[in-house]
Amino acid sequence: MKLSTFFIIVGMIIISLYALVEVNYYSATQSISQEPGETPYVTIPKIGVDATINNKSVDYGIYHEPQSAKPGSGTVVLFGHRTLHGSPFIKLDQLEPGDNVTLEWPGIGYVEYVVENSTIVPADYRLSVEQGNVLFLITCYPLGSTKERLIVKAKQVNIYPIKTLRAPNPQQYYAIIIIIAFMVGCTVLSFLYPVKEDRAIIFLAAVALTFFLVLGYFFPIPPDTLESNISRVSDFLSFGF
Repeated sequence: MKLSTFFIIVGMIIISLYALVEVNYYSATQSISQEPGETPYVTIPKIGVDATINNKSVDYGIYHEPQSAKPGSGTVVLFGHRTLHGSPFIKLDQLEPGDNVTLEWPGIGYVEYVVENSTIVPADYRLSVEQGNVLFLITCYPLGSTKERLIVKAKQVNIYPIKTLRAPNPQQYYAIIIIIAFMVGCTVLSFLYPVKEDRAIIFLAAVALTFFLVLGYFFPIPPDTLESNISRVSDFLSFGF
């Protein structure tokens, strides 16, 4: 096996690990969702957000801080990642004063908010959850870093009753799309790889890693465990090379 083939396989492994984070996210979020009709949603038309809100972890999507209030009863705080785990708040920095945010909350209704401002604070900043009927959307800043936090503040303006039922979330198929895209990409690479005698090795690696992703789809790994293992692999590769 050529040295270049070895590095290609290492690259495939790294890509598969990050793909596994997303496969794990999209498969796991289906299993932790509340019963039908009991799931809250957040909608932000300006940045294309229409997602469920969970009460388990920010690693499962948009997370409602349990120490904050429910809509209409005080200060609401929602967290979301900008990279990986579905990246629900990847465009949060594009919100401007006057933009609309709606929380669809079972038992409460559609709660509308209007963005007032955004602030960048240190990662250890502690936000008060006693600020009246406002909403805070919080994510990491800058993109790809956890050095600081971006906080968007929105003021509650109206509450309306929920009158329609939601269609099934199309994101439930994203994990399968990621797996197929990974397999297709690696298969094409194996056929186009210039070292003909190593093409079979790359193809077998692609099959093995795809199987790895399939297992992650049916048996989601806890996000903290998954990311700690990715960090160990990255540290090992950095040390070795």
